[in-house]
Amino acid sequence: MAAPPVTRGAPPRRAALRVIAGRGVARACIQLSLLALLPVWGADDFGRYVAATGTFAWLQVLVLGVEKAALTAIPRTPVLGAHVVRMLLVRATAPFVVAIAATAALAPVGGRPALYAAAAANTAGLGLLAVLAAMHRLADRPGRDSAGYVTYAAWVLAMGGLAVAGVLRPYGYLLALTAGLAVVCAAMAALIPRHRPLRSRPGMAGLLNRRVLLLGFSDVADAAGVSVLYIVLAATAPPAESALVYVLILISSALGAFGVLVLRLIQPATSLRLRGTAGGSGRALARRIAGWTAIAGGTVVLATVIARTVSGPAIGESRVLLGALVLVEMTAYCAVVYAVFLLENTNGAVLALTTAAALAGLTTTVGSALVATATLGAVGAFLALVVGLATKATTLHIRLSTEDRRVTTGG
Repeated sequence: MAAPPVTRGAPPRRAALRVIAGRGVARACIQLSLLALLPVWGADDFGRYVAATGTFAWLQVLVLGVEKAALTAIPRTPVLGAHVVRMLLVRATAPFVVAIAATAALAPVGGRPALYAAAAANTAGLGLLAVLAAMHRLADRPGRDSAGYVTYAAWVLAMGGLAVAGVLRPYGYLLALTAGLAVVCAAMAALIPRHRPLRSRPGMAGLLNRRVLLLGFSDVADAAGVSVLYIVLAATAPPAESALVYVLILISSALGAFGVLVLRLIQPATSLRLRGTAGGSGRALARRIAGWTAIAGGTVVLATVIARTVSGPAIGESRVLLGALVLVEMTAYCAVVYAVFLLENTNGAVLALTTAAALAGLTTTVGSALVATATLGAVGAFLALVVGLATKATTLHIRLSTEDRRVTTGG
């Protein structure tokens, strides 16, 4: 049988708008229902809930490495499309299955272990849902993307209503959400066209594993940095402080999520446009974006450190400073994500560069969080995020500039 139809470029504008609208409605429903639970559960229970879900945010984006691999590899290898789809779906499903098994095993234990296992299952399921939606877009069925997310959003609203009514507490709420995710994912998986792979290629499994891990690592490092913030806040600050950071990150991530969705919609076309020698223009633009982001982020970090030195720990109570840091973090995040997006769609060689930059950013985020959050709370948390983003941008700019000079001099 022939390979499944593969989108060779971005989806039509009307279809793209439907996808964006569907995701927007779903995200709004999910986030608003979460915010509604804060006064119902109270700061302590809500803080424990967000600490659990935030701790495993990296797991969702680890699975999203499969989505990136699909959107870059399948358009470039249409003959092997069916084989690649099958292999990538196995890799996206495995974390969800393992997390569900862990949830079942820890259910009798109860308490924090059971809560954290349920959070892991939920985040892995959200990653799988995104991968399945991408597969349907690649098969020219973008409407199924919106349908899947809107269906899950309706389930979230229904479970949120039960939580508001006092029927579900955090653990039961996570179990209910995960059950709904499992049903939606199963339905979307069943709708993927079944095609017999035309042929395989030796070493394909290893190549896909490498691409999935390296493509996902940059986002995993960003999410891991956020997870570290929740862990540090849980250890050094009252649960209300974790709840404040969670709400602010929800607001911050709204813009980031919209930008990432747009990038995913245009990724197949971008992957084709930047292949081969055309990738030089993408790397040059990424280098410029990273340079300006490093300068802006470093300036803000330096100004905040000076303010902390002059004003002392009281600066952590400044809501003006907190708001400014949130805005800087949002802007820097979008800029760095776009720079990495350009690099990831050129060739596989740059994936080592983006991985090194992500590791440098994660290291400085963790170090800054350990130093700043204990005394500055939410201000320290967002300062740590800005430090990590500035470091990541600096590493990208330096490495790309070094490569450019090597090419120019013929070294």
